[in-house]
Amino acid sequence: MLNLLMDILFPENVCCVCREPGRFSSRRPWCENCAQEMQKAQTCLPICDLCGKYLDTEEVLCHDCRVNSPGFHIARAVGPYDKDGYRIAIKVLKFLGRKYLAGQMGRLMAEVVKNESRFWPIDVIIPVPASLGSLTQRGFNQTELLARHIARHLKLPMDNNMLLRVKETPAQRELTKEEREKNLLCAFKVRDPQRIKAKNILLVDDVYTTGSTARECTRSLLRAGAARVSVITWATGKGF
Repeated sequence: MLNLLMDILFPENVCCVCREPGRFSSRRPWCENCAQEMQKAQTCLPICDLCGKYLDTEEVLCHDCRVNSPGFHIARAVGPYDKDGYRIAIKVLKFLGRKYLAGQMGRLMAEVVKNESRFWPIDVIIPVPASLGSLTQRGFNQTELLARHIARHLKLPMDNNMLLRVKETPAQRELTKEEREKNLLCAFKVRDPQRIKAKNILLVDDVYTTGSTARECTRSLLRAGAARVSVITWATGKGF
């Protein structure tokens, strides 16, 4: 209802991806051409059967998953981060504060979960907590916004206070995989382990790149007693 009201009062007049003029909203944030390109990109390459990264080879698993199991049960994304639609949409949401995008993005993420049987059953949805620096800069946690829409579409409970970030970490974007893993070591903690004991968790993040964040969050949730953790993101990178 809130999204509908905002669409009526404050319609967008350009596509959030290509800036094509038109009338856009939370239900239609990008133009038809961008929507078609984003849909085609979803199946442009095979993906790792475990983490969902796009692969240039016919391997079942990417190198990272073959060498070191990530701990989670399965991870999937809506599309590849290196395609404009997916990369630009998440940047517009995060850095320009266009929160209306989270509605359609969350719906598409929920569809991926619905269509992959290995995600189920799910007991609770938990978003990756933002760093204090990110919250101060943006004023919101984009992952929590996405998780709320996913929870609504899947008709499942969401708990945004269960997983805590207990160590402030510098920005991950410019770090190597090894630096990211060191950066995030012991960065997360479960507030009340009894509430997730033997539960199947759907962990929500915006982008899966090296997988360091998903791995560390998974480790914290499993140590606290969760039965299983699966991961859904808006976009994912490439593996090999």
